[in-house]
Amino acid sequence: MRLKIFSAKTMQEALSQIREKLGDNAVILDTEEEDGLVKITAAVEAPAARVNPRKTAPPAPAPSPVKKSLRELDDEQKIEEQDLEFFLSHHGLPDSLKLRLLDLANAMERESKLLSLASALDSQFKFEPLTGPQEKPILLVGPPGVGKTVTAAKLASQALLNRIPVRLVSTDTLRMGGLAQLEGYADRLHIPVTEVSSPDQLATALKPLTDEKELILIDTGGFNPFSAEELDQLHQYITAGDVEPVLVISAGADPVEAREIAETYAALGVRRFIATRLDVSRRYASLMVTADSGGLTFAGVGITPYLADGIQPLDALHLARLLTKIPKRQELDHLKQAPTEEEQHSDIEELLKPLSEPTEEDNPENPEESVQK
Repeated sequence: MRLKIFSAKTMQEALSQIREKLGDNAVILDTEEEDGLVKITAAVEAPAARVNPRKTAPPAPAPSPVKKSLRELDDEQKIEEQDLEFFLSHHGLPDSLKLRLLDLANAMERESKLLSLASALDSQFKFEPLTGPQEKPILLVGPPGVGKTVTAAKLASQALLNRIPVRLVSTDTLRMGGLAQLEGYADRLHIPVTEVSSPDQLATALKPLTDEKELILIDTGGFNPFSAEELDQLHQYITAGDVEPVLVISAGADPVEAREIAETYAALGVRRFIATRLDVSRRYASLMVTADSGGLTFAGVGITPYLADGIQPLDALHLARLLTKIPKRQELDHLKQAPTEEEQHSDIEELLKPLSEPTEEDNPENPEESVQK
């Protein structure tokens, strides 16, 4: 690691010097102010020297004093340049919730806007990640198409990586391909899937609880949250055994519908929820409304579709970073525009033209003969 000290009148000037000399991969080790100057100690990894392979194990590295990377400093600087209301309005939070969070954040008086928002979120919401062994089997519930099966597979893969035994159970026997999808994931993880088609069968499947450290994940089919009949069926599964129902909801859901869904599932005994598909959403109001109106606890978020990325735990600071990181819109001007209806019609006429109107070039001596052929 190569160390260097930079001095400038302002923090921004010093950071610019670091970026110019050491690049974006530089990390900040220490900052101080002395005689009106800002002094920053920065470092960058030096290229590895070409030496003969070591025959003995290298010594364990000393703990790094690194505080923050330049990229993190840039992100925080961008947050400081905006009002928190800008970020919360971008996500479409209801006015009552937005004003409550802004009032709390302004009252926190933390060293940065990001930390003030994190403190406000921490005072309003609860966070309990769904990682490691659970006291009860986890029954994943939610509307159709929110990613319950993928969430079950992600949680299973995370547990296996942490050497926690996993059992998968599926009640999704009516939806075409529902069970097959979970079995496909289970094959890759080398674990079996128990299929049950009724609440009684689920109760039987959960009886042999021989390992307290075992994580049992139950995937359910999508139940319509606005159908009393389907909610009654779901309630039978929830009460069939001593399970914890965990709501799975898509991050891009309409906030008003998210409120109704959260309140409905809270009435069924749900107390934690997992938000999925953050990678294909740009507005997270549904997350906030689900936690606020249903009184539900954040249990994790699915940010990518890949199993290896799992369900990421969430705390107040992580949530504040999600709310204050607004990606740029993709530029699509370079893509070829689809032809208009008139252009398509013109192309078809052009293709048919030689068949209906032979030219003299086709048969210069006798055009009529060409038509008869």
